[in-house]
Amino acid sequence: MQHESALKRTAKTNPAAPAVNFTGKWHNQLTSTVDISVQGSSVTGDYESAVSGTGTTIKGKLVGYVNGDLIAFTVNWPTAAITAWVGQLTVENGVDTIKTLWQMTKNVEDANEATGLWASINAGADNFVR
Repeated sequence: MQHESALKRTAKTNPAAPAVNFTGKWHNQLTSTVDISVQGSSVTGDYESAVSGTGTTIKGKLVGYVNGDLIAFTVNWPTAAITAWVGQLTVENGVDTIKTLWQMTKNVEDANEATGLWASINAGADNFVR
């Protein structure tokens, strides 16, 4: 498995490193907003997507984890879809930026799974700033 091979190459977290503050409201290049709360290493919050199939905003609850300047969170949408983001906080031109990659899966009707399952998985990148 590729994941396990990549995990062998990770560095141990420095326990003396200062905690990164992800708490607050962030927005991405599409003006979607993420309101993040952090308790220990657990992340909770709300995601409001400016993009949806209806042409209006859509909201979902998010859950996830932080580890130093790394973050991962998932949104279970009120439609038949789930999106997961993983990323790292960086500073670009003095602005806190979370650079992420995401994958979204949406339901495929059982009758169409044999030919349409892989088309249900979409991927992309988002940059979130405060």
